[in-house]
Amino acid sequence: MPYIIGCDIGTTNVKSVAFDSASGEILHAHSEGYEMQHPETDWSEQDPEEIFQAACKTIKKVAAKLKNKNELLGISFSAAMHGVLALDKSGKHLTGLIIWADNRSSFIAEKLKSSVVGKKIYHNNGTPIHAMTPVCKLIWLKEHEPEVYKKTYKFIGIKEYIIYRLTGNFVVDYSIASATGMFNIRELKWDEYTLKKLGLKSSKLSEAVSPYHIEKLPQKNILGLPADTSLIMGASDGCLANLGSGAIESGSMAVTIGTSAAVRISSDKPFSDKLMQTFCYVLDEQTFVIGGPSNNGAVVFEWLMNTFFPKKEFDEVFEEASKIKPGADGLLFYPYLLGERAPLWSSTVRGGFSGLDIQHTLPHFARAVMEGILLNLYSIGKVLLKMQEIKTIYANGGFARSPIWVQMLSDIFGKKVKLNETVETGAIGAAMMGLKALGVYKEFSEMKSFTSVGQQFSPDSNNHEGYHTLSEKFIKGARLMLAHAV
Repeated sequence: MPYIIGCDIGTTNVKSVAFDSASGEILHAHSEGYEMQHPETDWSEQDPEEIFQAACKTIKKVAAKLKNKNELLGISFSAAMHGVLALDKSGKHLTGLIIWADNRSSFIAEKLKSSVVGKKIYHNNGTPIHAMTPVCKLIWLKEHEPEVYKKTYKFIGIKEYIIYRLTGNFVVDYSIASATGMFNIRELKWDEYTLKKLGLKSSKLSEAVSPYHIEKLPQKNILGLPADTSLIMGASDGCLANLGSGAIESGSMAVTIGTSAAVRISSDKPFSDKLMQTFCYVLDEQTFVIGGPSNNGAVVFEWLMNTFFPKKEFDEVFEEASKIKPGADGLLFYPYLLGERAPLWSSTVRGGFSGLDIQHTLPHFARAVMEGILLNLYSIGKVLLKMQEIKTIYANGGFARSPIWVQMLSDIFGKKVKLNETVETGAIGAAMMGLKALGVYKEFSEMKSFTSVGQQFSPDSNNHEGYHTLSEKFIKGARLMLAHAV
């Protein structure tokens, strides 16, 4: 029984999942977690060696479980975007892995975003100008750690580091490259204009290759797998979540709410927004994923639970919130507790409640927080809905465990919502891309069994009409909060 491993390298853990190549059935999975470090205010880093060892351990555990029973076709990779790691010529770390959550370059980002140069960089490359963006991180390193910058042989992300450690080669797929802010999404190569403005030679970056590019494991590799085992580059976690959820065709949208959140659609053409609200990343040479990420997903509801309901269970609070009518009797919540990426792209904007009066109770606050998180995502979704007629939303992430919250999503967006039967959409997407790269399948449409869905929700038209009006009020309020950000 041939199988493929999808290795999903996330922010808090790496998970390797073995899929039957014919049915898409999960044969075995193993995950390993790791920590985030904050050595200074606004800094968020990780140890790349710890992540590498975790990735190796998960792959070895899964492969060992299936040894002598099944044929391993290859390993395909999904990875978090926006990381920067500086290496010297010997492969020594000159920095930690500076991850997407790092805000040290926020002032650089604000200045660049408002400039003519910043606007051209965005429209060339599709990545909004923000502290998360590697282009801003590199400017910060050049200005604040010039000796490290000069000594650097390669600036890479975590997937590149893992491939380098396994093969000795520096390669990056178009998908991860397109999230750096330095890769031209129309020409599919490092952007000459951006690199010139940075004063950065392309030789300090990895070779950009197709997501279907295959590297081979050498003899006596750390994974203990046969030489010439295929390593398929794969793509970024966001793009592969669309593929793995089924939201790859026109007319479909993916909404993910985990710790953070995102709204994404797929397109056969690249797109950049005049107001620079959305991203456009490459899935492969013919497919682009357009959308927006939010810092403020379920982490905000966890704050609510810890602050307002420390002794209650999640389901109990969801049930109490469901008894409050839509709109929370005028209580409106702006979920910007962690600054915000899309659609505001401000590290300094902060959240709050408006419309608070003496009638409001704790369940009102719970409902307002649930609605506020979704109204913020709807403000991103509205931009995308102007581009495509969306019929179906594929929803995944921790919030999908609450039918009440998912129904709220359906009502706010006014669309049918389908829940994926598994949360492993990144690993599924990686596996699907790997099977296509290996020639097992010619098209993703042949792999429907990998993207099965379970429960479905339909919108209440009356609720949607009320939420549509409320969303206009929300957007106006969000702009005011942005105008008053420090």
